[in-house]
Amino acid sequence: MHPVEEVRGLKWRSLAGRIIVLGVSYSVALYKAVDVARELVKRDGRVRAVMTEEASKVISPEVFHWATGEEPVAGLTGETEHVSLAKDASSMVIAPATLNVLAKLAYGIADNPVVLTAINVKEYGKPVMIFPSMHAPMLRSAQYRRAKEALEEAGYLVFDPPAEGGRVRFPEPEHVANVAEAVTLRGRDYEGIKALVTSGPTREYIDAIRFISNPSSGKMGASLAWELFSRGAEVKVVHGPSQASYPPWVDRVQVESTEEMAEAVKDGEYDVAFLAAAPADYRPERRFEGKLDSNEELTLSLVPTPKVARNVKARIKVGFTAVVGEDIIDTALAKLEKYGFDMIVANRVDRKDIGFASDMNEVYIIHSDGRVKHVPKVPKLLAARAILDEARELVRG
Repeated sequence: MHPVEEVRGLKWRSLAGRIIVLGVSYSVALYKAVDVARELVKRDGRVRAVMTEEASKVISPEVFHWATGEEPVAGLTGETEHVSLAKDASSMVIAPATLNVLAKLAYGIADNPVVLTAINVKEYGKPVMIFPSMHAPMLRSAQYRRAKEALEEAGYLVFDPPAEGGRVRFPEPEHVANVAEAVTLRGRDYEGIKALVTSGPTREYIDAIRFISNPSSGKMGASLAWELFSRGAEVKVVHGPSQASYPPWVDRVQVESTEEMAEAVKDGEYDVAFLAAAPADYRPERRFEGKLDSNEELTLSLVPTPKVARNVKARIKVGFTAVVGEDIIDTALAKLEKYGFDMIVANRVDRKDIGFASDMNEVYIIHSDGRVKHVPKVPKLLAARAILDEARELVRG
């Protein structure tokens, strides 16, 4: 048994039976391609690496053989490996992609295995995702802009490297895999859709350092943002304090209080809104200055906060409700009717293994016509995929 089988499906098995071609060109981010390969294997994908000659001089093809359990292609032999790979592949990811590879692919200069394979994969109707890696000046160049425009016009998917502190960096391997997995399995079925996601908790301060909040981590909202972005939507995320990992390519607005969240969602009209945040329902009637003396008794008077959902302008609204106890469906239906949601997602939060602060969730997706889909306990990214699958008929209808 190849050692790769020890990690195959370690995360989940959504890519079972799928072959993903990983195109690798020479860049300082080259080492991250090995982690991208492993990340896809952990989701049970079969990964076939295709390398440029320059890349194979820096990292031995044997490293990718170790990482994937599959023989890599590292040169043009005169055979038709690129054709058989393209026929068998479900998708292709070029990560990292240099400007050299981008320009050659844009203009059909097929003198290396990565470009040659990518052209064939695309012409067999499979998605090709490109994650460029280069310094900021090259990213701003006319050459890059023209190459990107030509590629996108031809139907390739190009994801600019995220900017941070005036520098650009290659995305995290897990982030590349998130996009690759969603595109491979669902394509771009949300393309042209403008989506809002609310996420995470809010804080209502008692004094300078104490506040009312809840254990929401924002992970469910972040997972929805990943799935929406990957599937082609234009995404805006309004989120409270959160350590969750959001797509670096989406529009993000960070807020703290429920009132700030309610104001932030007013800005814009959307095709669909996923209201996954857990905003605090009450705030102290009075906020005390400085830090209260912990030795003194304190009585708080609480007043309701604004209802965020009331301020959202969206053609389709998907609500979320955290339920304590087993009366999940009736509780969720009551909230759906109260706020006029088109669909609502309910999960229990009195279980430690799902919901708040967990990477896992078990949800009930309830339509306004009473249909219910139960999604058993799965990672939140897969729960998000199921939610978008259910919402798609509403959004596209």
